[in-house]
Formats: sequence, structure tokens, C-alpha cells
Amino acid sequence: MRWSRRKRLNKKKAERMRAWRRRILIAAGVVGAVAAADLIYIKVMDGHFYHHATLNGFYVGGKTAAQAAELLEGPYNSYDLCLNEQDQQVLHTSFKQIGYQVDSEKLQAGIQELIDGQSYFAYGGLIAGSTYNMTVPFSVDEAVFDKAVSAERFTVPRVTTTDAMIIEQGDSYAIQPEVYGTDFEDTDLQKLVKETIDKDLAAGMETDTVTMDVPESIYRQPKIKQDDPDLERELEIYKQYCNAEITYEFGDEKEVVDWNTIRDWILMDEPDAPVSEEKVYDFVYDLAAKYDTYSIPRTFESTNRGTMTIEYNSYGYQIDVDGEAYQLIEDIYANQPVSREPVYAHWGYSRNGMDDLNGTYVEVDLSNQYLWFYKNGDLVVESPIISGLPTPERATHEGVFTIPYKASPFNLKGGGGGAGETWDVEVQYWMPFDDGQGLHDASWQSAFGGTTYQYAGSHGCINLPVDVAAAIYYEMEENVCILIYQ
Repeated sequence: MRWSRRKRLNKKKAERMRAWRRRILIAAGVVGAVAAADLIYIKVMDGHFYHHATLNGFYVGGKTAAQAAELLEGPYNSYDLCLNEQDQQVLHTSFKQIGYQVDSEKLQAGIQELIDGQSYFAYGGLIAGSTYNMTVPFSVDEAVFDKAVSAERFTVPRVTTTDAMIIEQGDSYAIQPEVYGTDFEDTDLQKLVKETIDKDLAAGMETDTVTMDVPESIYRQPKIKQDDPDLERELEIYKQYCNAEITYEFGDEKEVVDWNTIRDWILMDEPDAPVSEEKVYDFVYDLAAKYDTYSIPRTFESTNRGTMTIEYNSYGYQIDVDGEAYQLIEDIYANQPVSREPVYAHWGYSRNGMDDLNGTYVEVDLSNQYLWFYKNGDLVVESPIISGLPTPERATHEGVFTIPYKASPFNLKGGGGGAGETWDVEVQYWMPFDDGQGLHDASWQSAFGGTTYQYAGSHGCINLPVDVAAAIYYEMEENVCILIYQ
């Protein structure tokens, strides 16, 4: 009885073992079959995404890297950029128009890495579906981007940021407050736009538009504000000197130094003596370079010989640079309008701008032994002359000279020009011009002009008939110019 029972128990145990072995063999067969099928699937799908795979939300199952890249390129290349400013759209443009384009080569290489990294057990992915995300690479044409993403492309004009400044207000000056504008450096905007695009692309685009608010932080800021102490101090100095106006008279020609010029000469850190001597001297030197005529070769229109140039010139105007700089500073500190001539070291008879003959001069042509005297543009007298004997000791000096004074009568005394030669003679009309030489009457001469000077020449003076000398004398004034040339 007991044996039969034990026998039955052993039989059941053996049956359970056989069933377990069958199940193991069946499972092993199934796994083997699955593994074999997986290997076949992987081999078939080599270089492709497994089915049910998505990339950046796009279905890419069964696609190669090139096919998946082509699928992504279209939508990504069609993205837009939208910039808003103070709740208003100021720029809306496509990625293409700002120089952005999907980098096909890099995109395909990145997708290929994803394909190559797929699991060797494909069925798990097939059941659940594989999801991939990657940042789509773009190339940027910097020249196109810089031109497209700039202030000039905004639909709303820029308000220019300006510093507080001193402005003329009636007869005085006042501080105009600074302006907080909306202008900016294009490079600052461009940097922010690129950062925003890169961030959105890396996070995965939820829409087809990159949107950015233009921050006020990129706006230019005024450098000088209305409460700037330097500006307030400058305003006080302006008020002290803004009425100064110096009008230089060069005949009918004028040069005006007013506050528009003077304000650039002010030294704000020198309140006790704010006018820059260096800048004043620079101005006076420039003025002298423009208007000085003394000691400069003289070009003029002669009566019979056309345009002539005489190298030696001791006639004309020369500004006293030190004297004029001092006077100019004093005029500025006086803070009043003034009209005057410059302070001269040398001056002539009359000038009109650069013309310092101004129609009044004596012209002597030594070659033709002839003289003309013009006054205010009119010919007073003309006459033949006798000049100095043409020897080194007695020849009349060539050049441009000043007739500094006149005298009547006048006693001519001298010596030289020959061994033991002296003279002492009275003339009625004496007008000197250079080193003892001058214009005078010569009653002892019986004829003038021609070649008389070659044998009866003077000791350098210009001999004139008495009536001619008188005509010149009575019209002559101090500092009239005389031009003598061969």
C-alpha cells in the first residue's frame, strides 16, 4: 500500500520534470528564433533607422541618414526670426534672409551617429518606438546676417541717444537735458539674436519662429547728463565769455572770432584763466600765414610788362604774433564785441584782404627809366626818370620798399661812389625808400629818360623833373609802397 503510494508520487514528480524541460526547450527555441529574427532585421535595416523611430518629432523609421536629413532640412530652413520691441513687432524675416541655412553635411553626419548607435536588440525599440533629439546645425553667412539684423532694418525708426549739452537760448546759454533714445550698436543686437537662436535650436523648436524681445539694456546710454558738475561749470564759463566777438578788419574783408570758435579754446580745469594760450597762438599763427604780406616775394600786375615778381620785399603787413595773442585773450576776457585791425609788427599804407597795395603805389621800371604813381587806383602822374649810375656803388636798389615819410625842403649830403666824392645839395621834395635812396626833384638834370642814367646817373636816387616830384609829393602819404624792378 505504502509502496504504491510512493510509486505514484515519484511518477508525478517525473512528469513535472519532463514538463519543465519541455517549457525550457520551447522558451529556448523562441528566444533563439527571436534572436535569429533580430539579427536578420538588424542586417536588413543596416544604415537605416528602425521602424517607429522619431527624430526631433519627425517620423524617420526606415530612413537613411541622407533621407532623414532631407526630411529635416525643409522645415528647419523655413524657420523665421521675429523681434519685438516694447510690445511692437519691429523685424520679421526668414532664416534664409538673415543668412542661416542648415549645414547639410554636419546634419547628415550627426544623424548617421544616431543610426550607428541604435540598440542591437531591435524589437524593444520596435515595440515602444525610439525617440531621438539633436540640435540641427546651421551655417551662417556673416555678411548677410550683419546687414539683415541691424537697426536700419527695424520698422520703427530709432530715437537717437544724445548727451546733455549747452545750447544757445536767446542771448544766453542753457543746459539741454540728455535724451534716452532707442539706438544701439548692431553688434550688441546681433550677439543676442545668435544666442537666442542657438538656445531655441538646442531646446528643440516648438514653433517655426524664433521670437525675441529687444532688451532696453542694449540701448546706448548718454555719457553726459544734465546734472554733470563739469557741464554746470562749463555753463558758468559760457556765460562769462559768450558775448566776446572779435571782428578783424582787413579792409573790406573781415575775419570773425565768436563764441563758436572761442568755446573750443576754453580750459574747464583752469577756472581762473580758462582761455588756452596754445589754441589762441595756433589761431594767430594761422591768421598771420593767411594775411601777412611783409618779406614775401611780391607778384603784381605791372603797367607795361604784365605779371611781375620781385623777390626782395620790405613793404607790407606782418602780424605781431605775441602782441596779437595777448590782445585777443584780453578781448575775450572783456566779453564784449570789438572790431579792429590785428596788432601789426609791420604795416603798409592800405589793404583790402590780401591786396596791400590797394591801388596806391609808385612803380619804377629801371630798364625803361620810367615811373608811374597811382593813388586809389587812379594814375596821378607818370614821367621819365634818371636812376642811379649802373655801377655796383651807385645803382638804384631793386625791390619793394616803403616810403616812410616825406620832407620839404631837404638837404642831401653824402659821399662815396667815387674817390673823394661828396655832395651837399638841397632839394624841394624828398621821399626816401631804402638806405639813403629816395625820390626827389633834380633841377640840375637837363633831360630825363632814355640812356641818360648811363652817364649822368644819380648815386641811387630816382631823379625827377621838379613838377613831377611836386605832383607826387603833395599826394604822397606815409607808408606808400614803391616797386622798383629791371
